[in-house]
Amino acid sequence: METFNRAKLLNVGYTEALKEYDYGCFVFSDVDLIPMDDRNTYKCFSQPRHLSVSMDKFGFRLPYYQYFGGVSSMSKEQFLKINGFPNNYWGWGGEDDDLYNRLVSKGMSISRPSGAVGNCRMIRHTRDKKNEPNPQR
Repeated sequence: METFNRAKLLNVGYTEALKEYDYGCFVFSDVDLIPMDDRNTYKCFSQPRHLSVSMDKFGFRLPYYQYFGGVSSMSKEQFLKINGFPNNYWGWGGEDDDLYNRLVSKGMSISRPSGAVGNCRMIRHTRDKKNEPNPQR
């Protein structure tokens, strides 16, 4: 098994989706997260949206203010403004923090639902042996 690059896969998904239709909104989600509240609307907002703000993995709280991992939404314009996800993060972690920095550097702020609405459960699984935490994180 090769080392995983989540960001590259999300960039590919974005590019391939646009070949089918001129979508204006994109929701990027880890496959192991399950939303727990139907009020957490998976759509785009005037600012990039962090949708998984309180996961059971983190005791149903935001682990740190700049956290932008798990599930997020961006308009096509927002995504283009930051040149998509960074392609240089291999293994687990780092790309979501880099993405947050890209958004802020372009003058955007992160919007979030309340912690109660943004609840998610993570499906428990073991980490692939070749996909250890990214040392750049």
